[in-house]
Amino acid sequence: MTDLQPLTQYVIDSAHQEVADKARKSVPALRMGAVAGTLGVLAAAASYRLSVLLLEKVMPSEAAALTATVAYGGGAGCAAMITLRRLRETPAPLPVETARRFADAIADRQSPEVEQ
Repeated sequence: MTDLQPLTQYVIDSAHQEVADKARKSVPALRMGAVAGTLGVLAAAASYRLSVLLLEKVMPSEAAALTATVAYGGGAGCAAMITLRRLRETPAPLPVETARRFADAIADRQSPEVEQ
């Protein structure tokens, strides 16, 4: 049982490193998600009201409110779509390579070597 301890420690360390690397790769997508959230908040806050006030000078209030909603909502929607696209491009934060190497190592240990 003690002969598996170095292999087990290697697998744990390798899995930790692989998950950390994959998490670092998803940071840009998470940043874009923060941008999408910020744009959503801005759409519901003062910039929305300012836009409505300015648009009311050239159109009825209902049309001004609808125009501002479509403009800010469209911007937030576009940022959210970019976020989803970037998140889909990043690999899942699972230690797939480590699991594959571990399975190969176990298979190599269990298979009898045939000499010719």
